[in-house]
Amino acid sequence: MPHGAADAEERRRSAQRKIRKFLARSEDGIGAPIKALRDPNNGMIGMTLTVNRPTLKVPFPQPTITYPQLEKRLLDSVIVECRVFFLATEDCYLPGVVKSLKSLAGPDRARLFKPLTELVSETVRNGRLYSVDGGGMVSGRLEMDNGLGPNQLLGSDQIAMDYIYGVALHEDDDRLARLENVSSAETVNLAVVLQLNNLLNVVEVVRQQVVHDLDTGYVTLN
Repeated sequence: MPHGAADAEERRRSAQRKIRKFLARSEDGIGAPIKALRDPNNGMIGMTLTVNRPTLKVPFPQPTITYPQLEKRLLDSVIVECRVFFLATEDCYLPGVVKSLKSLAGPDRARLFKPLTELVSETVRNGRLYSVDGGGMVSGRLEMDNGLGPNQLLGSDQIAMDYIYGVALHEDDDRLARLENVSSAETVNLAVVLQLNNLLNVVEVVRQQVVHDLDTGYVTLN
């Protein structure tokens, strides 16, 4: 086999290997503790606002906001499950999975994957998680440097990555210091839950595309 053809065949096998690993790691059940927090009507995770009726002792309505929370052990277990999708060195790194899918589908069909590529790059790039348009939530103190520079609040993506690499997976002093500026432990927990839920949603979309292309014969793994 000519050298160029051998290289192409190795790239094809590598792409197939990544797709197989991704299918195995993204099976139903992944991230179950996070998914259990989703609203069954819209699949979203949100805060609950409860307003108590006024009484003689408390004549004004008393609003209470309840954050969806996960026990640390469960939260950390989902991080361990999901890190293969956002660590750039992993075969299941989402941008790499989409790249492999496009290479197996061929150049003509690969052009149709632009929306999928953009969705993934908005969520995972450079080995970390991002919020779309900086969305999610923010925390910190405007009158101080929260660890990113003056007058910058910490977005949920930054909070989540600081927790993941400062608490769950490692003990990074700089990240731990930034987490000290977050309003509460509940806020940190919520930020991580929101980011992982967003990641799991994107993983589901990529998996659906992979399964569709396999079922229709656009891509083969043999």
